Amino acid sequence: MMQLTIIGFGNQARSWALNLRDSGFPFKVAVRPESQSIAEINREKIPFILIGSPEFYQSEALALLIPDDAQVDFLKLHSSQMRPGTTVLYAHGYALSRFLLEKKYPDLKHVLFAPKSIGTELRKQYLQRGKLGAVYSLEHVTDSSQQLEEWVKDLGRGMGITMGPYPTTFLRETNADLYSEQGLLCSLIPYAASEMFNHLIREGTEPELAYFECWHELKLIINAMVDKGPEGFFDLISPNALIGAEKGFEKLMTPEFRKNMHSLFKDITSGKFDDEVKSADVPALRDKIRARWMNDELNKTFLRINQ
Repeated sequence: MMQLTIIGFGNQARSWALNLRDSGFPFKVAVRPESQSIAEINREKIPFILIGSPEFYQSEALALLIPDDAQVDFLKLHSSQMRPGTTVLYAHGYALSRFLLEKKYPDLKHVLFAPKSIGTELRKQYLQRGKLGAVYSLEHVTDSSQQLEEWVKDLGRGMGITMGPYPTTFLRETNADLYSEQGLLCSLIPYAASEMFNHLIREGTEPELAYFECWHELKLIINAMVDKGPEGFFDLISPNALIGAEKGFEKLMTPEFRKNMHSLFKDITSGKFDDEVKSADVPALRDKIRARWMNDELNKTFLRINQ
């Protein structure tokens, strides 16, 4: 079986390595000589090599578990010394889709294998034998695609994937991932929770009660949604919740809301969001958002209750 070399040891890479180690799937981690992760890698008894070493350039398959912009720089720096036909694995389609890496590096086999989970949850669900999903794409592989497909599925089993991996394309995975982040996961959920929490506080509700209702219960509700499915979830909730859900649906899911949500997807597919990414000052933006949440009563209540 082809051995995988995992580049980096961040949250996602760490979970990949631990899951594959426990599954007996052949792999190594590649890090820089000065990496502060080497001590932990040794402690976890994970095999590793150094980026730039002769052994590194003999790798048959490399998983680029590093940020999207770093993937572009990494290939620019190292691709000329890789063996022709080396499989390059991406956990997200953004870098390849946006920078046309398959055209810049046609001697490499570009493969998508994207677990649909953050790193910590990937490890947690593996240990609990929970449900984990993934998608993959071999659209840029012209030869040995059947063997690679079997290898990708073996990788999925080693990772603990129980749903799929299902076929897609790099572009579809990219667009769907960005759209879910912008329209739901990283915007609507936290900011709607904050808006409702602060409204309850203004109406005289104790902050602890508002926190439980608007934030802590999110995990419980989402778990039920994922476990039961949409139909099963609405069969499960109480009559009051059912009636309230329908009222909220009618009042909140307005044509204007749908129009705004759909405009997010249009900005993604048109390339407008790419331009925004290129011009963004990410550290400044992160500081701005951190300051916003630092001063939010929801965050203050969270810190006080969970201290």
